[in-house]
Amino acid sequence: MKKQLTIYLYGISIIICGLFLLVSKNGDFDFIKNSLGITLLAGALLAFVSAFARQRKQVQFAYHEMHAIAMMVYGICILLFCSNFEKLIYFTNFLFIFYAFSEIIFCSWLFNLDQKIDFKILIIRVILGFSVGIGTIVAMNFSDFTLTMFGAIFIAIGINILLYAPVMKGNQLNYNFKSLYEGEF
Repeated sequence: MKKQLTIYLYGISIIICGLFLLVSKNGDFDFIKNSLGITLLAGALLAFVSAFARQRKQVQFAYHEMHAIAMMVYGICILLFCSNFEKLIYFTNFLFIFYAFSEIIFCSWLFNLDQKIDFKILIIRVILGFSVGIGTIVAMNFSDFTLTMFGAIFIAIGINILLYAPVMKGNQLNYNFKSLYEGEF
């Protein structure tokens, strides 16, 4: 649990962002922008700590590095360049489309390894990727509920991280980064 604490905190920070978006539909824009940006920057730092705390570069921690960079860029863009709800929605839309593709990319990384893969994990990741992508498209088409739906997507992503942390703790995905490049492409 102690080694996974930063991953759990990272997941919780994403859930907090989702809950915040669910309840702040009619809130003050600057408060929403600052709260969302700061919370996601904190989550990104926790994701970086989780990824860099490992001696070996495992695929799942490279995945956290990739998401940490995306969340950091998103948080900075929200804080510095977002001046209205429309830009907030565009930036969030971009983040979620990236997230959807990164889930699918993560699964393809695992397929390229020459080691045993837990297909239940892969199926869950692919379903999450497609759900986030489709949910983002649906959210963009219902402007009255866009922030609420984005909040639900943040919550789903955070719950996924919380549920996936014990799996990373085990040896089910004990692949190192070097094996990514030794597999057949």
